[in-house]
Parts: sequence; C-alpha cells; structure tokens
Amino acid sequence: MASAGSHVWVGFIEALPVVGSVKEAVEWVLAVAADDSALAKEKLDVINGRLRRELNLKENRSSGSSSGYSSQSTSGSSTPVGKKSSGLTAMHVESIPDVNLMAHIREVMGKHDKKKGQQSAKLEAARRNELKSILDLQKETKRKIRLINQNFDFSAPLVDDGKRSRRGEHVINNGVITFYQRTVDDFMNQQTNLDSPLDTNTAIAIMNELVAHFNEDELYINANALIYGEYCRVLKRVLTHFLTVHRQGGWSQEDKDRAQNEVTDIIQEMNDEKAYVDDFAKVKWIDNKEPRKNRFEKIQGEVVIMFTNWTEYFDIVRDKLQFPA
Repeated sequence: MASAGSHVWVGFIEALPVVGSVKEAVEWVLAVAADDSALAKEKLDVINGRLRRELNLKENRSSGSSSGYSSQSTSGSSTPVGKKSSGLTAMHVESIPDVNLMAHIREVMGKHDKKKGQQSAKLEAARRNELKSILDLQKETKRKIRLINQNFDFSAPLVDDGKRSRRGEHVINNGVITFYQRTVDDFMNQQTNLDSPLDTNTAIAIMNELVAHFNEDELYINANALIYGEYCRVLKRVLTHFLTVHRQGGWSQEDKDRAQNEVTDIIQEMNDEKAYVDDFAKVKWIDNKEPRKNRFEKIQGEVVIMFTNWTEYFDIVRDKLQFPA
C-alpha cells in the first residue's frame, strides 16, 4: 500500500472492485469489461502516451519534470466531444484515500447486494403474479367453456408459448365477420355468397384497427382462440340443427321452437361471456384510454347486435336457403 495520505482510484464491475493508482488504467479495465472497444483504446492510448513521455524524461534526465501520472486528464471523462461511448455508465471512478479503501469497498458491495436482493425479490414477485395470472386464466377459460360444454377439458396446457403474431392480436375475433356465411355454406355444401351481417366499417375496424401487438417479454396467452373456437363449434352444431328442422318436412312446431331456443341460448351465453373478445388484447389495445374504450364498446355492440338478431339474418336469406313456406 502507498504511503499515508495517498489516494487510489476505485471503480466497480457489478460488485467486483477495480483498484489502481492511475485513473485511466482503472477506466480501461471498466471499458474492457463493458465491451466498449473504442473507449478502451482511448484510455490505453492515454496510458501509453504518458509512459512514452516518462521514458523521454528519463532519457533526457530532466530533474525538474513531473512524474507524468498526475497531469491534466485525471478528472472528468476523456471521451472526445461528439463521440458517445456505450460504456460511459460503467465509468464511475472515485479517488479514495488508502486508509478508507476497504471500508469503501464493503459499503459499495453492501449496497450492491441489497439492490440485487431487491431486484431478486421483485423478479420473484413478478413470477408469482404471472403464475397467478396463468392459473386464473385457465380457470376462467374452463368456466366459460363449460357453460356450453360440461365435458370440456384442456387437451394441452394453456400457457404463453412465446410466439407473437406479426400482424398482432385481434381484440375481437376475426371469425365473427364470416361466421354466419360459413355456417350456411357448410350446411348448403356450396358457396352461397351471402352478405355479412356486419357493415363494412365494423368489419374493417375488427380486422385492421382493434389490433394489439405484444413483445416477447410481455405475457400473452391466446385463450380466446380456445374459447371462441368452442363456442363456434357448439353454435354451429345447433344452427345446423335449426336449419335442418326448418328446411325438411316432418318437424312439428314444437321441434322448430326447441331448435330456435337452443340457438338463442348459446348466443346469449356468447354475448354475456364476450366469447369473441380477447381480454389480453383488449387491455393492451385500450391502454386506459377513454376514446379507445368507447371505440371498443361501439364495435363490440355491433357484434352483440349481429348475434342477437340471428333470426332476422336467416329470414333475410330464407329464399337462398330454399326453405319451405
């Protein structure tokens, strides 16, 4: 250790102390650790320049000259104007008296350990919250689906698979736009070219406007694909029965009423549970903004009306479906 009253330069890589008698030497180590090659070269050039000057002084035997290690660039950053170094945040170097060195190192390491412990606690809390969100989502998904299918169970774990759609996630499932057309086409076993019951502006908003984009570090689970898919499967089944009853002879009015009530009941559940809404995408897209909330509610309202008025829709296409009078 140097004589009493002398100072050393101290910096830290995480909690690892770097100590030296030359400031630029300590900064060079920190720059190398930060993988900042430009800054590391700059500090090394300063050190080599001083060594060359010292060598020249020794060769000239100039007794009144300085040692070369206490001159102009030991304070402030040596980074040239106009060059922003990526390692600047790691370049915190302090001049510490020798006698205080160990106490300073212990203090900094203690703060680092405390900060690391706090970060670890926050990370653990975030993991617990994420796990709770996943479990709550699984429970809610199962609850919604079992309203229409008591025997439903997950065929695979409902978790975040890390995949993100380049086009984003639709707040309202795109399938609502063509659901009725596809149901009728499948029933007729041909393309009937029916018009969508949703107006063009609503359909465009669902497809292109109400879309949320998730980063890989954000929790996203596409539970709505499962929920809406199962509701559509059941609704399509009862609609097919309804169409069969009304197209073929031999069915009583009671049969027709029962078939209609089955469809109405499923659609009521679909609207009540908002089975076509992706809650993850909804929260992300609205982002606590009142205009977006109002916009979502308006578009969702159009979808509710479409499903609620399903009998009117089928009355409109009765001739194309060739129903008996």
